[in-house]
Amino acid sequence: MAATTVATTMTPASNKVGQSATARQFKITDIPDTMKKMKWPVAADLMNHWFNGKPWPTDEGGMDDEVKKHDVFAPKEYIEESIVKMSWVSGFERANSAIKHLRETWNSPAGVTLIKSRLRRAFSGKASGCYPVAFNGVASAAEKFGYSNNKVVEFEQAGSDEVNELRAALANFNMRAIAEGVVVVTDKSIVFTPSQLGFYIEDSYDFNDGVALFSQILGYWNFDKLVTDPVEGAKANAKLAAQMNAVMAESQYQGVRGQQSTQQKDEAVRRYRELEGKHYMLVQNSDFRDYRDLNKKGGDFRVYSDIMYEPVTSALIEISAK
Repeated sequence: MAATTVATTMTPASNKVGQSATARQFKITDIPDTMKKMKWPVAADLMNHWFNGKPWPTDEGGMDDEVKKHDVFAPKEYIEESIVKMSWVSGFERANSAIKHLRETWNSPAGVTLIKSRLRRAFSGKASGCYPVAFNGVASAAEKFGYSNNKVVEFEQAGSDEVNELRAALANFNMRAIAEGVVVVTDKSIVFTPSQLGFYIEDSYDFNDGVALFSQILGYWNFDKLVTDPVEGAKANAKLAAQMNAVMAESQYQGVRGQQSTQQKDEAVRRYRELEGKHYMLVQNSDFRDYRDLNKKGGDFRVYSDIMYEPVTSALIEISAK
């Protein structure tokens, strides 16, 4: 979205001097600063990373479909894994519920089947010996090896779900579980002994709408806050418009009667600008795509957190070497 200004004459047309209130309109590039005011630094850093990124070499500049579907791993330049920390993620109850679920189900029958397939892919054909399975806290390395289990964390985007920084930063995302330990390879079998369990998040940071008829609404934003309820946002804007009209009318009335001092004029302009700055802007996914088309900036990316570890005691997992 291009930067624009609104100039409003606050004295009658007959007043040749006049006075104008010029207020810069809120732009989507202002959202990170609003997030910081709201004490949402992680959400702000992720959005700034998108603004500073470059479009993908696709027709529309968005993330490659094969990467989006996890059929192909994202190129390194489109991976971010330094901003989101599990110490932050685990501060939200919804995320903690997912961690608890994975702690209890990471080695479910389906989970063990996944682990066996990862082991067979990584160690079949290896020389007999002892090999570590460790990712040193790097989630992208764990992702390449293959997670043990997954739990989707979701927010109701169109409803009255809670509004917090986790939702603003990631919306819906994947919570992954990964087991680390030691693999012993012989000519007959591959045996994995888990020693610790890791949790990390994986997400695609983009503003795509897929085949949806309407672009997803991301709320009403201004320089100070976010309003998620469309009705509340519209009412707030209507109230601001009425207040701005009142300031303008008062200034015009004083000007006609010749009772307006320079100080009063300046105060009227200040009040008008202040109110204009509080106007809410309806933001949708399409606004970010329009920004990318216009500015040739804005890069979708894969988000990974670090890995949060805890010890685990579990039975050996053994598969045939062939």
